[in-house]
Amino acid sequence: MKKTGKKIVTVQEAFEVWFEEYVDVNTRTNTQKSYRGMIEKHIFPRLGNMELKKLNARILQKFINEKSKLLKRSSLSKLLAIMRSCFSYAVNPCEFCRSNPAENVWLPRDMEELGRTVHVFTHQDVAAIETQYPPGHDYYMALHICYYTGLRIGEALGLRWQDVNLEKHELTVTGTMLENGLRQSMPKTRSSYRTIPYGTQLQLLFQREWLRQRTVRQSIGKSRYNKGDYVCCRLESGKQICAPDFRFFNAWCKKHLGGGSTHSLRHTHATMLLEAGETMDAVSKRLGHSSIAITAKYYSHVTEKGKLKMRATLDNLFPPGNIRG
Repeated sequence: MKKTGKKIVTVQEAFEVWFEEYVDVNTRTNTQKSYRGMIEKHIFPRLGNMELKKLNARILQKFINEKSKLLKRSSLSKLLAIMRSCFSYAVNPCEFCRSNPAENVWLPRDMEELGRTVHVFTHQDVAAIETQYPPGHDYYMALHICYYTGLRIGEALGLRWQDVNLEKHELTVTGTMLENGLRQSMPKTRSSYRTIPYGTQLQLLFQREWLRQRTVRQSIGKSRYNKGDYVCCRLESGKQICAPDFRFFNAWCKKHLGGGSTHSLRHTHATMLLEAGETMDAVSKRLGHSSIAITAKYYSHVTEKGKLKMRATLDNLFPPGNIRG
């Protein structure tokens, strides 16, 4: 929809212009899909038919306060960010309204201060996953890449053999596999493009899988097997694996482990590194977070555990009862 010059512009019309002229041009497919879902589910039903010029900060603050009771902090934060961006575009260059009504709208204080909770697999959980998804299973390589490197599932599925340096024990994240089975040549964010080291255990898995795929290609023909040269593919057919395929894994985790998903492997990896003494900054860069603040929010449980350890150390160094009063 193009700007028509009419005096009355609704909230929905403002969003349609923003999407056509900005979002569809400057964001990735997954981002566009995520934005559309949130807008159509939360914003349009409540605010879509309202005249944009009559929308103000108080109306939006009440809207956000109500949504805070229904949405997780991450979703609520994204919802507010979407509104701020759209209405900013409505002011300039569209000139639909004079000021951004979302500019002075904020998340409720308790939501801002609440750390993000993550599901971390125990050693027993990992052992159960190994039993359920052993070598020879289509999901095996992807699950282990997420566990041993902290990659997102889309990044693991989008990993090609040219992205893996078997000599240096390093891999480079250069893209991600979308839900529709197409590889996006850029990762989730700019900071997600990264080169990270991996350990001997994953090196052995890479070598074994590379030899397996090479053997299959020689027997059925290279042009017919794993055309994209992906590290993770279906063992017999060589076809691509997409993130939605792992809904079965996620459902199994919830049923047998009480919760968790492929993303929990990423959380588990990060938690293990932090508890082993790696710095928050190093883990943040490894995960591809845009800032260390994001990492700190996700893994505040580790810092809390560190505080308890610090108190115990202090009590050992300075035991009570030595103060004369």
